[in-house]
Amino acid sequence: MGRLDRYILVTAGGAFLAVLLVLTSMVWVTTALRRVDLLTSQGQTVWVFFTVTALSLPTLMAVVAPIALFLAVIYTLNKLNSDSELVAMSAAGISPWHMFRAPLALAIVVATLSMLISADLSARSMRSLREQLSNVNADIVTNVAMPGRFTSIERGLTFHVRERASGGALLGIFINDARDSAQITTYIAERGRIVPSASALILVLEQGSIHRGGGDARNSSIVEFERYGFDLSQFDPASASIGDRAAFRSLSELLWPAADDEIYRKDAARFRVELHKRLSTPFYPIAAFVIAFAFLGNPRTTRQSRGLSIAGASTAFLFVEVIGLGSGGLIERTAMAWPLPYVVPIAVIGIGTYVSLANVEASVPAPLLRLADAINTRVEKLSTT
Repeated sequence: MGRLDRYILVTAGGAFLAVLLVLTSMVWVTTALRRVDLLTSQGQTVWVFFTVTALSLPTLMAVVAPIALFLAVIYTLNKLNSDSELVAMSAAGISPWHMFRAPLALAIVVATLSMLISADLSARSMRSLREQLSNVNADIVTNVAMPGRFTSIERGLTFHVRERASGGALLGIFINDARDSAQITTYIAERGRIVPSASALILVLEQGSIHRGGGDARNSSIVEFERYGFDLSQFDPASASIGDRAAFRSLSELLWPAADDEIYRKDAARFRVELHKRLSTPFYPIAAFVIAFAFLGNPRTTRQSRGLSIAGASTAFLFVEVIGLGSGGLIERTAMAWPLPYVVPIAVIGIGTYVSLANVEASVPAPLLRLADAINTRVEKLSTT
């Protein structure tokens, strides 16, 4: 790799890391705010809060990576052109491929990392998130819920214990589940104990009753029980059905599901959507780079505005991203639509590569350019009056 390649690669790579960090942090903050109740109402430590929220970072980075790469390439090419470096390279006889290959290497690295994350790391982090939430749920009941105090686990779900006995037993348990206003359920038990199972944590209630009711008193009922298992995983809606979701399976499990997998047979369409989303992941970072280079890779003088080229590249990139994100619903409805998330980015990569290496200028159509010039002239006249 020559000095020119290293220079372009370092510039684009630094911009990519900066944009990736900023965008991921913004999305992570939004996600973390939804978990702030771990600190406020559930009394967890800051370490638990950051551990739970950080487990979503691999998935966030895989989603944000194409956007960050697109912005980084736009920044790099615009900077090279503003400093007249693209013009100097072209005048020196440097081929378009020479300038194309350095950011292409960065795009291939990003695509490879995105594939590795979506193939296994994302599923692993989500499964770890399930375990962390299960531990938090158990900790809420055994340690955080103070005897004699009504603790709000989440909105509409209240837990109360009269006292704790030796050996971890809980006495005088009251659970009010009003998350569904049409069906309010209250659990009352003399005692209870947390029993771990293979897939969840169960609060076994003993000597109690279940009171169900809603707006209509005629539909109310009371059921007495000797023993009743209360699933603590339902404290968090995201983890209640975590084992049933295709998103929490590794790529190998999606490609070769077990013959006796009941969940796969019941929801095969969602597994199909998730499989094609994972397999098409590496094409989108490369498509993002090719789009940016096709519109901005040619040198231009300072008199030639690049604003419309950036707008055209952004529109093309947005189209590809919408196809990638929106094709899932179509694939879920019909299996014949599975090529869609592959065909669009591959076609964009092929056309964009030809435009870039053949030195064809990808620009906004002439009518739009004339319209933009007319609007700009009109604005200038209004500003001078």
